[in-house]
Amino acid sequence: MRQPYIDMPLPSGFVHTFTNCKEATLHAIEGGSGDTLLLLGGWPQTSYVWRLVIEQLSKSFRVIALDMRGQGDSDIVDGAYDCGTAAKEIIEFLDLKEIDQFYLVGHDVGSWVAFTVLKLFANRVKGAGLIDAAVPGLVSPNFFSLPNAAKVWQFFFHKDANLSDKLVAGKEKEYMSWYFTNKSIIKTNLDESVIDYYVKYYSRKNAMKAGFLWYSFVEQSSVINNLSADIRFTQPIFTMGGQFATKSLIYDGLSPYCDNITGYIVENCGHYIPEESPDSIIEAILKTFN
Repeated sequence: MRQPYIDMPLPSGFVHTFTNCKEATLHAIEGGSGDTLLLLGGWPQTSYVWRLVIEQLSKSFRVIALDMRGQGDSDIVDGAYDCGTAAKEIIEFLDLKEIDQFYLVGHDVGSWVAFTVLKLFANRVKGAGLIDAAVPGLVSPNFFSLPNAAKVWQFFFHKDANLSDKLVAGKEKEYMSWYFTNKSIIKTNLDESVIDYYVKYYSRKNAMKAGFLWYSFVEQSSVINNLSADIRFTQPIFTMGGQFATKSLIYDGLSPYCDNITGYIVENCGHYIPEESPDSIIEAILKTFN
């Protein structure tokens, strides 16, 4: 039986699963009972990012913390890493598990893809949460302007995945540590052991390149995520940003299209909210999805 690359201790009742989709075998951490809650993490992280919330949430939901293609213990595949491709693969994954209706929460790149799932498969999403991200197609182009370069430079550096991969090779820890150090405020759950965990995953062959490819496909993802004036989302939705990260960025872009949306800004928090302020996420999920 296939095993995780690193044996992660799981809360009681949780198991590792591997599901064979057409182009990739996807790994997930699953546990709990009730309505399905799908959690999507970002770069440079894995499903491990949800370790501080899954046990509490499993008391109310069937929790699935999924590694998308190229992440964690899911297959690192050749091909597209745009939001549309990832979203359709996630729906394939859910279909194989015979899950039709579900709640959905994403962080960082996981928010990019979660938003695409919400847009393309809105009839299947009972509620959604989008956490601290610059979602392609949803944010204003001004967000990527020169005055904001200190926050968005990686979108341009990662654009050529082959070049950025070569430049970072052998320096994965130094590169990834920069993000966790400079884009977080509360560092209690982002100590060196946690960073090393992520570095081990992204030091594997083609793992870092797969992460960069999300940025290579930003233009395609922007087209897929473009919203027309007639689109309405009626399900309960929450957005969340760190005070020292994206703040209300997602809410500002999405709220004109929603009938039931709540925006949160987590005070004294950076980008890595699942690890900096996990209780804020638990509270928002339980309140929004009831």
